[in-house]
Amino acid sequence: MLITHCIFTSKKPIFSRFLSYLLMSLTLYLAVGIVQSSSVSAANKNTPEALTLKEAIQRTFNHNPELQTFQYQLQAQQGRMVQADLSPKPEVSLTVEDALGSGDFNGFDNSQATLSVAWVLDQNIKDKRVQLASEAKSLIESEKNIKQLDSATQTARYFLAALFYQQSAVIAHRAIALAQSTVKDVKHRVKIGKTPLAELYRADAELAKRRLVLGDIEHELESSIRQLASQWGSTEPSFKTVLGTLNNRPDVLSFLALKKQLKNNPNIAKYLSIDRVNQAQLKLAEEERNSRWKLTTGVRRYEETGDFGVVAGISMPFGGRHRNQGRIAEVKATRLQNLSEAEALRIRIETTLFVVYQQLEHSFHLSEVLKKEIIPKLEKALTETQKAYELGKYSYLEWSAVQNELLSAQSRLLEANLSAHLKQLEIERLTGTQITAPF
Repeated sequence: MLITHCIFTSKKPIFSRFLSYLLMSLTLYLAVGIVQSSSVSAANKNTPEALTLKEAIQRTFNHNPELQTFQYQLQAQQGRMVQADLSPKPEVSLTVEDALGSGDFNGFDNSQATLSVAWVLDQNIKDKRVQLASEAKSLIESEKNIKQLDSATQTARYFLAALFYQQSAVIAHRAIALAQSTVKDVKHRVKIGKTPLAELYRADAELAKRRLVLGDIEHELESSIRQLASQWGSTEPSFKTVLGTLNNRPDVLSFLALKKQLKNNPNIAKYLSIDRVNQAQLKLAEEERNSRWKLTTGVRRYEETGDFGVVAGISMPFGGRHRNQGRIAEVKATRLQNLSEAEALRIRIETTLFVVYQQLEHSFHLSEVLKKEIIPKLEKALTETQKAYELGKYSYLEWSAVQNELLSAQSRLLEANLSAHLKQLEIERLTGTQITAPF
């Protein structure tokens, strides 16, 4: 019996082994290129309970509770921008002189009343405050982009987990069918007296183990679907399956081409936003060092003659040459620290990109060897072993051993494909660009 695309393992498949390859965080268009359906039946495509990766990412963007908080942060920062553009209120003052004294100045007959308005000339400092508030808004938007990337990446991980277990379940059903066929063949040989009864017990036990594996996979699939739905705040998933395949291998850019795209990494972009905020803080601190002039103007009434006169004045602080030097030194040091951290981050990201790229190439190589060399030979070996078993040349144990070797190789192939998709996902997260074409 020739078996293709089957999977079986005596160990419970644990997807968390593969999550270690991921960090945090990709956008909708980056995620869509990772996994799309190309080998699912038309019936599944028309099933409302099935979910595509594109739909999962869009739901995350629209309803993820953590992403919703940025909307309120941006609204609050918009309020700060409005506030930064406001000048201090003008001061209105009324002054009465030469009144309520003695002699000629008894009462108000010889008094002078002055009504004046004073305001600070602060247009330059106001402009710097508005610029700082605007750069702070850009920083919030950078943090939002990082969170969107992390949320989309995590959604894609859960989607890949569900897809992995879903495909594992299909193959596990085939493995059970193989075991059932084997039990039938062994039972026939026992009946005609060509095989000991012990081999039938072994075949029955093997069938039971494969059913246990299917049960484990179904539990893991249910958990991964629940985790996927939680990405958009749902505790009761409205879907039961996901659409996609892990079997396709898209084209990948060279490492040098990917290295050039590291500038698109949102974490690096965040440091650039922080640097712009620091520059705006420095300009504001330098402007606050300068003296702000205060202009006063008004009218004065002379009660004795009934005449009016215009009064005007200007004032400025004295001796402020070294004012705010401490704040300026603080902002300069903070900016240098940020630039140093940005360079350290760039080195870490580039190193991580190299390591993940090497792992991706290894996953591709492993997948190719399994698919083109190991599995085809094991399929032929299984066919020949079954023929030999039916002729009485091989025992059930030898036949079962070849079956398990083939199924183990199929298991490794599926895991290698999953690992490759996870590496692709991580590279997309690191570079902030799409490295795979939709398929």
